[in-house]
Amino acid sequence: MTVLTPVLFLHVLAAAAWLGAALWTPGDVRRTLALGRPHVEALLGRAAPTLALDLWAGAVTLLTGIAAIGLEGGVPRIGILVGFAAALVRLGLAALGLRPAFRRVAAAVAGGDLAAAQAPARRLAMISGMGHLLWVVALAGMVFPF
Repeated sequence: MTVLTPVLFLHVLAAAAWLGAALWTPGDVRRTLALGRPHVEALLGRAAPTLALDLWAGAVTLLTGIAAIGLEGGVPRIGILVGFAAALVRLGLAALGLRPAFRRVAAAVAGGDLAAAQAPARRLAMISGMGHLLWVVALAGMVFPF
């Protein structure tokens, strides 16, 4: 077993956690807002940790990917570069899109205005969908030999 094997294992583990971390959060937010009080109070405790895990698992995925490239000689193929770029954009969406949208949902819920939480909840779902598309691009780049 080379040093590369555990790095690749951690890379795949982090990527799996990243993919699953906030996968259901936008739907959970919309369904919980539709249920109204008292259900929305529990929403904040459920969604915030998933979005934090989404961000941290993404960072670990990128770092272990960079480490794997370095251990393999530092010359990645085009598909890896495309996948890396898509993953980097996906991480940016999580940090600059998903988290702020959820903060607006949380602020509206804390203020008692569930109607005001609807627009940022839709934005959360839209950004999440964009992130899923980037996941497909990243995975294709990593798997297909181009």
